Amino acid sequence: MKQLIISTLLFLLFSSSVFGQSLDNYLMTAAENNPNLKATFLKYQAALERIPQVGALPDPQLSFSIFIQPMERFAGNQVGSISIMQMFPWIGTLKAAKEEMSLMAKAEFEAFNETKAMLFYDVKIAWYVILQLNKEIEITSENIQLLKSLENIALAGFKSGRQRASVSGGPGISQVRSSSGNSQQSSGMAGMNLQSQTSSNNASKEPDMNNMVKMENMSGSGNMTDVLRAQLELNELQNRLSILKERRIPLLARFNQLLNRDLAEPIILPDSLVGLDIPIPFSQFPDSIINSNPMLKMLHYEEASYIARGKMNKKMGMPMIGIGLQYDIFQPGNNSPAMMNGSNMLMPMATVSIPVWRKKYTAAVRESEIMREYVSQQIESQNDKLIVSYEEAANQFRYAELRKKLYREQETIANQALNLLLVQYSTEGSNFEEVLRMQQQLLGYRLQLLNAYIDGNISVATLERLIGR
Repeated sequence: MKQLIISTLLFLLFSSSVFGQSLDNYLMTAAENNPNLKATFLKYQAALERIPQVGALPDPQLSFSIFIQPMERFAGNQVGSISIMQMFPWIGTLKAAKEEMSLMAKAEFEAFNETKAMLFYDVKIAWYVILQLNKEIEITSENIQLLKSLENIALAGFKSGRQRASVSGGPGISQVRSSSGNSQQSSGMAGMNLQSQTSSNNASKEPDMNNMVKMENMSGSGNMTDVLRAQLELNELQNRLSILKERRIPLLARFNQLLNRDLAEPIILPDSLVGLDIPIPFSQFPDSIINSNPMLKMLHYEEASYIARGKMNKKMGMPMIGIGLQYDIFQPGNNSPAMMNGSNMLMPMATVSIPVWRKKYTAAVRESEIMREYVSQQIESQNDKLIVSYEEAANQFRYAELRKKLYREQETIANQALNLLLVQYSTEGSNFEEVLRMQQQLLGYRLQLLNAYIDGNISVATLERLIGR
């Protein structure tokens, strides 16, 4: 496990991650602490321990026999015997068994690599999602500040418009009233003709002054509407900001769970978001997936192990040979004429197993062939799935690159248009709806650009997972 952790650390140290060492450090922590990854490695270690088990000879058989009453033999009275027997499988059986277990252990190691690649992928995705949320909070906060500035501008316009209305409206009404009074006095002093002329002049002036008052009041009412519209947008953005902040809690818990640490522990995020590049050229990905994908390598090892199992099963149907020794213990016999009367005897032995019941051996061979074909079909299916996943990830990366180019340009143009509209509104007090619309459009472009960066980085993470990185 230590060697694998060291190799993982070296890979991460020499990787070209543009997010600095923070993400790499989290990947190291996940490789060291994740319980699922530890369990997979323990399974690989257990598979290694099966190799010496199947490669060893069967245990020798040692037997003792003691006669309750000595048995009379030609060489004396036999009181007991000791025998030992070692069985030997057919030549090549143990080698095939060790080969099968060795290949299965390699398959378990590739399963460990697949688990590690998936763990790294999950950590990266969780990291990018949290980073995206953090940037959304930042963008939303900036737009809230912008809307507050718009609200202040609209409120200042409303106050200045109301003051202009009061100043221009007062004198206008008094002038109308004064003119009306003078016309009545002059009508008494001059005649009816002068009275009618003066009255008609005053009547023509009074509506003009009232229209001026109404226009000024309408201007003040319009600015107040702008204030209310800004407040509506501000309330929506503040509510969105609160929702985004609440979403951070489960995302942080998910990230820390992958690292097997306290769920509420904070994480360090970079200040800037940078797009990642693909690890290798697109033209090299199909071959790299076929040669480097851990799942495919695991299936290939399993296929080879079933081939080795088939060889072993064939050899298991051959006879087993046993070689042993027997040591007989004698006592001198009273009536024995033999020269070796009472001498113990050592006798070599040999035995052969006869595999008569052939059905079980034939079935075992067929089973291994069927399993090999089963894994072969899995390899073909998995290869097709991986190529489709590669095409989807490559397309997502290219699509993200196009979106990044588009929304960078759109953001620049929208920002310039918004600045011009703000200047126009602050000086003339008009086109507030255009200001709000452009502000919302700019916010949308910034969020779309953020999504494009995150989608591109996720597609790179997917491509790295496909080649086992």
